[in-house]
Amino acid sequence: MIFGIGQILKLKKKHPCGGSEWEVVRTGADIKIKCLTCGHVLMLSRDKLEKSVKETKKDIE
Repeated sequence: MIFGIGQILKLKKKHPCGGSEWEVVRTGADIKIKCLTCGHVLMLSRDKLEKSVKETKKDIE
């Protein structure tokens, strides 16, 4: 799966704030994503993120 900066991802599990949509902020070996509901930022390995993505919503670019 290819991730691009600004891409919106919907994850399988919800964040404790209730949001399930995340924006890709940084790419590389690790991917940094930001919750669109509360603004919390996470950095996950590419493998772990690929397993937790339910669908890709849209591209902002």
